[in-house]
Amino acid sequence: MKRKTSCFPLLKCKVMAYEFSNEVFQSFFTYADYRKLIDELTAVGKTTGENQTEERAALTKLNIVRMNRIDKTTVLTDGLKSALDSLGSEINLAVITEGWCGDAANFVPLANLIASYSEKIKLRFILRDENPRIMDEYLTNGTRSIPLMIVLDKDFNELAIWGPRPAALTELVTAEKAKPGFTMDELKKNIQLWYAGDKTVSTQKEIAEILNKINSKQHEIHTS
Repeated sequence: MKRKTSCFPLLKCKVMAYEFSNEVFQSFFTYADYRKLIDELTAVGKTTGENQTEERAALTKLNIVRMNRIDKTTVLTDGLKSALDSLGSEINLAVITEGWCGDAANFVPLANLIASYSEKIKLRFILRDENPRIMDEYLTNGTRSIPLMIVLDKDFNELAIWGPRPAALTELVTAEKAKPGFTMDELKKNIQLWYAGDKTVSTQKEIAEILNKINSKQHEIHTS
């Protein structure tokens, strides 16, 4: 069953695509369980998802290094912490991901840092290929692009969607693809260089903007 979301205009927010519930939400991976799964699969030369290739297994191994780095070095910005501190009620974050995805590796640990900072944030991770019913309700230009963060209120009404990349990086990718002689290998390298230089700041800014809009709307509702 599909129902209309009670959300307000935020990024890609629309008619609620998938009917989340507490039972469904709790069935997905915690950050610790997600990382454990990836470590176990990498130890036997595998990865998450349907397409088991040597390339994807190698990418997953590299992504563990990326996630470890973000875990250890990333500090939440004052703007994001302020938005989190201002939350009036619980927010649930459902993140669609896969272990081999480089973009996801640059977001998943940040999502965990956000949830670790605020007791009002509950977080779960959803494997894309194991959950096509969910993924196919959140396509980006007709593709199963990840990561994708679905922001839900305490009753699991959809508030907003973020992903699969920060706006600035999306613009860079579009520009790179328009260049003569464009190659995927060069693009992938430039994407990771961008992430390394940005240090999650752009993503944090966009998430803070989402939360500030949620806070503003909740304040309007409570004072009206």
